[in-house]
Amino acid sequence: MVARAADSVWALVSGLSSGKRERRALMVFQAFIDDSGSEPQSPVFILGGFVADHTQWAAFSGEWQAALDEAPRLDYFKMSEAANLGAHGQFARRLGWDEKKRDDRVAAFARIIAKHTRLRVSASIRHQDWAQIASLPAVERRLAIDTPYVMLAHRLILAVAVIGDRLGVSEPCDYIFDQQEGFSDELLKNWPDFKQNLEQSARSDLAKFVGSPPIFSDEKSFLPLQAADLYAWQIRRYYVNNHGVENQTIFIPPSLTLRMIEHIPAIDREYSTAELVRLREHLVELGEIFSRENPTVHLHAAAADRKQAKRDRSRARRAKPRLVSDPSSRKGAE
Repeated sequence: MVARAADSVWALVSGLSSGKRERRALMVFQAFIDDSGSEPQSPVFILGGFVADHTQWAAFSGEWQAALDEAPRLDYFKMSEAANLGAHGQFARRLGWDEKKRDDRVAAFARIIAKHTRLRVSASIRHQDWAQIASLPAVERRLAIDTPYVMLAHRLILAVAVIGDRLGVSEPCDYIFDQQEGFSDELLKNWPDFKQNLEQSARSDLAKFVGSPPIFSDEKSFLPLQAADLYAWQIRRYYVNNHGVENQTIFIPPSLTLRMIEHIPAIDREYSTAELVRLREHLVELGEIFSRENPTVHLHAAAADRKQAKRDRSRARRAKPRLVSDPSSRKGAE
């Protein structure tokens, strides 16, 4: 089973057309990316993962599978299940897990990551900041508009293209994301425009550092995606610990897991509130121009705004005073 663990990584390379495979056989960089905090109640949404070349990922996969096969055996690794040690999941106590065994295994996975990956990458945005963008009306409501996933994915890929060559990622990088229903279609739909914008940017060589269109795969089959899950969860937890409470003054240091991989060069990109304010102003201006040029086209509000408007109308109806007829006046009228 350990020998077969790398097959899925090699398949990504062999899946290239003959000409591309021959041209890129010397060095194929692959970034495996997962998300954490997609639920609105999370203060921050993260995309995170690691970059390595295909030979590193193949070696990584063999060692990761061996770590999964140690007793108590894991079918797959998922950080949220490891953190909970509940009655269900791969780290359920009934399967023989306790805090020490869990911590030892997570540390083993961190050592494998530290040994085989050459770059850690992430992009993040606060949900409350994104809500200011998503609340804008649009011609068509889509996941790319209502959630930050596509924008964050573009930001992460762009950051690697801009900085990656200084950190050893000197060839095109392919991106493999954990499967997310609906998002694969959105990201692929926007991919041609994204690549065209790179080609037309002031730095004309950016596009050459971005490889084939993204691939979406199952983290249970692609072991590097399990490492991305670990990293995305860990950096989201670090953010929540230190920024999740307003006016927090106590600093909580990074977890042991993050400290074990901190020597790996990092590219971390956070959408700041100021950036999103500028983006919102730009989008509002574009929307006003569109509405003037297309006065008959209806713009659709975000789902959250529609729900709020419905609640406001309901409250207004309940608050409106009811007209009560006076029996005496009715009698007089008769």
